[in-house]
Amino acid sequence: MQIFARVAAVQNLSAVGAELGLTPGTISKRVQALEDELAVRLFDRTTRSIRITDEGATFLAHVERILAELTAVRGLIADATTSPKGRLKVAAAHGLGAKFLAPAVVAFLAQFPDIDVSLDITDRPVNLQEDGYDLAIHAGPLADSATMSKRLAADHQCIVAAPSYLATHGTPTKPEEVSAHQCLVFGETQQWAFGNVGNETNVRINARFRSDSGDILRLAALQGQGLLRTTDFQVFDEVKSGRLVRVLAGTEMPGNTAIWALYPSGRYVLPRLRVFLDFASEWFKLARAGNDADPAVRRGLTAAQGAGR
Repeated sequence: MQIFARVAAVQNLSAVGAELGLTPGTISKRVQALEDELAVRLFDRTTRSIRITDEGATFLAHVERILAELTAVRGLIADATTSPKGRLKVAAAHGLGAKFLAPAVVAFLAQFPDIDVSLDITDRPVNLQEDGYDLAIHAGPLADSATMSKRLAADHQCIVAAPSYLATHGTPTKPEEVSAHQCLVFGETQQWAFGNVGNETNVRINARFRSDSGDILRLAALQGQGLLRTTDFQVFDEVKSGRLVRVLAGTEMPGNTAIWALYPSGRYVLPRLRVFLDFASEWFKLARAGNDADPAVRRGLTAAQGAGR
């Protein structure tokens, strides 16, 4: 049933075989055996494609429920008798993964030795079910989705610049003054919005430099190339060290976002996923505030930062 569900999601025998450590031939034989047992064709297969049949789709709905309940029961039993265990597959964007989540995972592994973690750092959108992820760390507004979500931390919009840039070009004191400055812009944005949602003021910006990489834009800001609109977490360390300075700090900006943990919807949350969610929540709380976090997490953050140095 697990093989059948993965073939239905991925629609590629070789990919499922690589994921489960089996040959494509073995995957094909297991599917064929299931079809023989049910006396029904579950997939229409050609040399180039595989497509689930109507009967297969009906069977899949029940199989997914059965597998979810089996996994949940196993997890509950393991949680009741021993510490959480098993494997977690996690995805995170570059801006968060390398800077915040990677050291969190290292500390988590030290605290939970029976849990294995596979962490993928990627900026491409991921589909939790089709890509086989247990969890994705997302920064930004939430889209309508069938996934569950846990808010890990607020991540407000902000505008920053290097002290050297402000010393040369001055510091804007009102939103409309931004249009006279050199700006570092993500993508094809033509204006920045200020104020509350529904009561916004749009200011046209002079794009000194554009990029689809937040890391590259942050580097340009550090080099004194202009004003950068970003979020608190993206420039937390730079602002704390004084390498970047907040501009228009008292001005509200719409589109305030947060950092979210996204995971598949279902009746149960696996014990290993639950402890990771709790750990990540405390980790981001400590990273943002520097206090009020679980002592074990604080020790892990200190150790991870020491290893990084």
